[in-house]
Amino acid sequence: MATSQPDDPPADLLALLACPVTGEPLRLAGTLADGLLTSPAGRAYPVIGGVPRLLPPDLLRPLLERAHPEFADRWPAVRATVAEAAPPDPAVLDTLAAYDYQHVELADAALPIDEWRATWSRFQPGIEPRAFAGQTVLEVGCGEGRHGWLVGEHARRLVGLDLSRGVEVARLRDRRPNTLYVQGDLHRPPLLPGGFDALYSNGVLHHTPDPRAAFDAVRPLVRPGGRIFVWVYGLDGMTWWYRASHLSWLRPLTNRLPRPAQVAVAAAGTAALEAAVWAPARALRRVGLDPLAARLPFADAADRPLRAKLRRVFDRLNPPVTHYLDADTLRGWMADLDDVTVVDAAGQGWSARGRVPTG
Repeated sequence: MATSQPDDPPADLLALLACPVTGEPLRLAGTLADGLLTSPAGRAYPVIGGVPRLLPPDLLRPLLERAHPEFADRWPAVRATVAEAAPPDPAVLDTLAAYDYQHVELADAALPIDEWRATWSRFQPGIEPRAFAGQTVLEVGCGEGRHGWLVGEHARRLVGLDLSRGVEVARLRDRRPNTLYVQGDLHRPPLLPGGFDALYSNGVLHHTPDPRAAFDAVRPLVRPGGRIFVWVYGLDGMTWWYRASHLSWLRPLTNRLPRPAQVAVAAAGTAALEAAVWAPARALRRVGLDPLAARLPFADAADRPLRAKLRRVFDRLNPPVTHYLDADTLRGWMADLDDVTVVDAAGQGWSARGRVPTG
């Protein structure tokens, strides 16, 4: 997997981090390769593979048990932090596990940067990554870092926050000194209020148990005068093929299936799309009918590797929680912001923007 030149982020980037329980600032003991972040109250959170794991104790404990059991054994302070953790919300825990699989096991081996630019343009029409030049930026729900890669090229600092282990892939790909990827819960963000000039979230808030609560939790992280950009799923007024692609009728069944069965269903869907859409799209292009090929649903994936196509279909079956929002709901979220706009994002959802008041 391709990476950029490794380096540790500067101290002022680490200074944006906070304890997810108390909100206190954290102190790094050791290095980002192998260390701890500790709070004044004595809570300790591991840094594994260059990624601060700032999940609340109820989620940190299952993460360590499943993926990094050796770390709790090596650091008694971490074991003490999670020892009395309450049981996690099952929906949040299921979401963490589901996206661990999608972002880690099904990650692209290469960096399809052109595809990332195309999805950014669909989600944030009229806003280029370079619009964040010189700013301290937060990505809420960064996954494996596809859009963080784009914005981090221009931003002064970028923090990517995600619930899943996708942050491990993001850090492997992007080790620029102005970027930091953090594992945390959006409802309890491990970041200091007012630390960011801008926040964007592409296709994430609608997969939380309470999207409005998630938005309200991250909104204070942006300083007065800063900008907020949110893209979410919406079905009202969207294209017929986009509505059909969400397979909302099938998810009640697939969400109950074990992971191998989910992958098998996704593989069958991938084969069907290959025969019905992607192979015909390639054939049309070979005979010079590119405009006609482009009109086929999802034709943009026709030349992608089979694994990437499987991942795309699996993404429609994978999320344990999905909400479909409308433009008025987003305006309600942003009612106390200035310069609010909500636009149809290429017939595939809603893109909402606003500015935090300065007064």
